[in-house]
Amino acid sequence: MRKGENWPARLFGPRRGDTTATHQIATAAVFTSPLLVYGGHPKSLLDHPAVEMIKSVPSTWDETIVLPASSIGKVAAFARRHGDRWFVAVLGGPQAQKLTVSLSFLNATPYSAMLVRDQSNDPMVVKIEKTLLTSSDLLQIELANGGGFIGQFSPRRPRLSSIGAAQE
Repeated sequence: MRKGENWPARLFGPRRGDTTATHQIATAAVFTSPLLVYGGHPKSLLDHPAVEMIKSVPSTWDETIVLPASSIGKVAAFARRHGDRWFVAVLGGPQAQKLTVSLSFLNATPYSAMLVRDQSNDPMVVKIEKTLLTSSDLLQIELANGGGFIGQFSPRRPRLSSIGAAQE
């Protein structure tokens, strides 16, 4: 890699630097590149606990919002939309910090959310949470030193029963 190039998701080894695995996964949604290149052996990526998130991050975006939690030199926080799915990606600096992110950019419908968070006592471990959120919710994010966060939000679609009636 040449100076000035950024490859997302350097999950393993010394090139990860002083960042967490979650920070590296979130770079795929923050850095703009129509060709995503993940630094690591394919088997290591496929065996990673956050593989579902890693595989879901698109390489192009329909809309990008710089979130108010962003602060030059301290934290980059973005909401990005691809189709009807939204991603929130946060890259923290060297200091641990707590952020609150409003989900007001989402539509009024409920969203199924997959959230990948830092594990504060181990930079290589991620916490994965699946939940249901709406545009009125606030995300509480705790970033470790060099930490990150990434969340995927997909509109919840009602399941249909065998006779076609919607079920919750």
